Amino acid sequence: MADLVCALCDNGGEIISCEGRCLRSFHATNDSSEDCPTLGYSRQQLDAAEVFKCKNCEYGIYQCFACGRLGSAKTNPPEVFPCASSTCGHFYHAMCVTQLLFPENEAKATEYTAKIASGAKFACPLHKCGICKHGENKEDRELQFAVCRRCPKSYHRRCLPREIVFEDFTENGQHVFQRAWDDLLPNNRILIYCLKHDINPEYRTATRNHIKFPKDPTALKKPLNCVNGMNTKTLKIRRLEELPSAPLSNVKRFSYSVKSSTLSNLRNKRRKVIVPEEKPVVMTKLPEIDSDTEMRMYEFAQKASAGITMDDVKKKLVVPSTYAPNLQNADNITLENVEIYVEAVKGALHMLENGASIADAKSVCPPNVLFQLVKWKNKLSVVLAPFLHGMRYTSYGRHFTKLDKLQLLISYSGIFKVVTRSLIFAVVQMILACY
Repeated sequence: MADLVCALCDNGGEIISCEGRCLRSFHATNDSSEDCPTLGYSRQQLDAAEVFKCKNCEYGIYQCFACGRLGSAKTNPPEVFPCASSTCGHFYHAMCVTQLLFPENEAKATEYTAKIASGAKFACPLHKCGICKHGENKEDRELQFAVCRRCPKSYHRRCLPREIVFEDFTENGQHVFQRAWDDLLPNNRILIYCLKHDINPEYRTATRNHIKFPKDPTALKKPLNCVNGMNTKTLKIRRLEELPSAPLSNVKRFSYSVKSSTLSNLRNKRRKVIVPEEKPVVMTKLPEIDSDTEMRMYEFAQKASAGITMDDVKKKLVVPSTYAPNLQNADNITLENVEIYVEAVKGALHMLENGASIADAKSVCPPNVLFQLVKWKNKLSVVLAPFLHGMRYTSYGRHFTKLDKLQLLISYSGIFKVVTRSLIFAVVQMILACY
């Protein structure tokens, strides 16, 4: 499901996939690529992050894939809407996507804009060939898609314009750059830059200023009378000449006399006191410890050694390839990933209910989506066995005495409910659609 090339530079290597709704992958650290701007994280920051999300998914502010402007998906109503396809990850303004779907029918575009704003699902233009307007057939090589990395433009392999070439060549004294690459995208798709985008001769890709990340919406400017989160009173400072004059007769004057003995006492107190230098203590043997301390140290060593697994050792020994993609978190189950598949199932069912063809529904929700949901359900059933079987579960106590087990159960319990409900809903709706 995750992208196999970096969203910033369109190249492989050591990349990490975002676990949010965008489905993109990135070179996260500065040393993960030589010619990519990367996200600029350090190794320590990346290792400390339990779930990796890009800034767009973290704040829920996404870039419209048609116009490039940012918009929030969390407002009511949302400013941008996701494509219903489980393999897409792109967001659009309602007006932008309808103008692409119905370029010659303004009334239809206006009508569908209102439907999308009220919650209707849609498949973006990336899932139709820009020439023949038909969908993709992954089983037929000639009907597999070539997908542009900069805009919602796709072509069948057989419909690909001849100017989008797989190798550099010179024609009539003019150099033509390569615009298409095989074996870089999943599902045997072709990575292309359509003719709308200029090629940068230095990087041999389209320009790399296409990604916009939002700023932290919670980082507001603090008022001047707020210091470290505390409100302080504003003080007015006036010059002496601006102060009102007061009558001197009402002012009581006080005088003090300082004895010479007091001054001499102060001088004596300021004199330095010489402290004898202490000799360092040299230990000739280890300090003795009691049996309780020894037992605690032994238990601490046992816990530390139990935390080191063979998977951790293997991760440290992996040498990433600089050419093939190396996804570091491809097997993680997150609520966002599950929601993407659930929305794809709902989108396909919505299309079937409105008279769409089976091929159109498959473009939004291919069969592997249901297979993946079943796999996740089976895996979660094992992890959540204590909740499902209660005290009959043979390892019941083990799950509720270890902190890591409890954290895993809590994080997966909500995901399991979503997966189970979506599968039941999908099966029932498909049976009703067939009859």
